Amino acid sequence: MPLIGIIAKTRDVQAIKKELKENDSKIIKITKDTIRNVKNVGFEEIIILEDINLGEEEYRYMKEIISKAKYLLLNGDIDITALEEINIEKPIKIITFGFNTKATITISSVKEEKIIVCLQRYIEKINGEIIDTQEKEIKISKENNKKIYNKLAIFIVKELHNL
Repeated sequence: MPLIGIIAKTRDVQAIKKELKENDSKIIKITKDTIRNVKNVGFEEIIILEDINLGEEEYRYMKEIISKAKYLLLNGDIDITALEEINIEKPIKIITFGFNTKATITISSVKEEKIIVCLQRYIEKINGEIIDTQEKEIKISKENNKKIYNKLAIFIVKELHNL
């Protein structure tokens, strides 16, 4: 059961929770108000879908949280100033995703009912297996085609854990 910390809008967190619920994933939303309470939690992944405005003390907590995580999943299409303030010392696997051509996982095309993504670099799964560079298809429903970043985050978590 993956334990995942997420920085995102509440509706995005709820959508991701709903999709990963069947896989026994535990998702905890990280906010400026809750960061102190979760600083000792050992998340397997931290998903950052939006920037978070933190004070000096909260940056220290965020550094603690990230230093314990195995993976950092980042929306590569936004500037995340919070990460500029944090000097990550422990090697962590960072996976970026989005339309950005330098991202680990880029969106090649978006159609009404599917997204084609390109894995530009290999990714090591939790169990040590390797996902090679390739293109993959992610099915989406017409009503969810505006939630592409949520779908990418869900896709990555499922790939990392063989879900």
